Amino acid sequence: MRILYLSNNRSDHNRRFVEQVCDAGHQLWFLDVCNNSSAPAWLPPDAAMVRLGSVVSRECEPLEMRMLLPEFRSVLQKLQPDLIHAGPVQSCGYLAALSGFHPLLVMSWGSDMLMHANQNSEWAQATETTLRCADGFFCDCNAVRAAANEFVLLRDDQVVQFPWGIRRGSFSPQGLLPSIYQPDGGTIRLISTRSWEPLYDVDVLLSAFRIAHQKDLRLRLLLLGSGSMAALLDAKIKDYQLRDVVTTPGWVPGYELPKWFRAAHIYVSCAKSDGTSISLLEAMATGLPVVVSDLDSNREWVTEGQNGWLAPAENIEQFAQKILCAARLSSAESKQISLRNQQVVRDRADWDRNFPALLMTYERLLSATKNR
Repeated sequence: MRILYLSNNRSDHNRRFVEQVCDAGHQLWFLDVCNNSSAPAWLPPDAAMVRLGSVVSRECEPLEMRMLLPEFRSVLQKLQPDLIHAGPVQSCGYLAALSGFHPLLVMSWGSDMLMHANQNSEWAQATETTLRCADGFFCDCNAVRAAANEFVLLRDDQVVQFPWGIRRGSFSPQGLLPSIYQPDGGTIRLISTRSWEPLYDVDVLLSAFRIAHQKDLRLRLLLLGSGSMAALLDAKIKDYQLRDVVTTPGWVPGYELPKWFRAAHIYVSCAKSDGTSISLLEAMATGLPVVVSDLDSNREWVTEGQNGWLAPAENIEQFAQKILCAARLSSAESKQISLRNQQVVRDRADWDRNFPALLMTYERLLSATKNR
């Protein structure tokens, strides 16, 4: 099958999709509407890069996608793909919908449906247009599917749903620790791996950690990542006098993440919005108890007090309280949660076992379009 994979980023998430589709023997073109530079190093040899003369920003309004439409239609005429796989909904999905191409599989990235879909009339119109034009819809959790159904009632045979998941055995409690990390005996280490962007409220995490640390001096924080809030977060660490108890190694490549998760005792995320969070699944696969925002998507994975804790988004005091709950676990309780979380990921978030559902959806959509 000839597939045009349309996205607005070159993330590790996209790399995994592209690799898996190519490994299944399909011909794939990758088009990033926000970047027309040469092919990224991770692009598999069997995949090809397609570039547009014009690009847009990741934060662009839906109507800005229209400026790409003439050139995008020329690309379609040249490539003659069998299927388009496009997301997020209001950018790449919208552009593909405007082109009139079928079959079209629209992929939600979580926040496109959970945060942006109703932010104003323009976004709502783009969301509805895209979903009405889509032959199929791919999402990673019930919360995103429910949000889509608020715009267009999708039939079961139109939807493919599974968590983006992790590769079997890639994260586990056993293995190496980071080479630059020096274990501090008697401490309890929290880890955050979310980007330093407003969506993820890492500043809320720092404030909550400060309160929790004042009550339990054993606490330490491994604050991985980088982003536009770096200056603010660095200033907070200094103002809060946390430099000795907060480790900031910066951006960590994906292959190093399992080592850092193993160095931690508790995972924390204060995100305002999430689909099925990959970092949450990575933490659970490593056997960590988790403290995360009380969101519909997180409640699909976390049961309060059984394998983690939930705190209202933006509520610093509640996050501090839940961090202290996790820090007070006995060894036996920690072990029980560790086994429980590892099993949940094995049962529900195995990337290799779940991915064939997407490939079968490709085939089903193509067959249905040909029949029409």
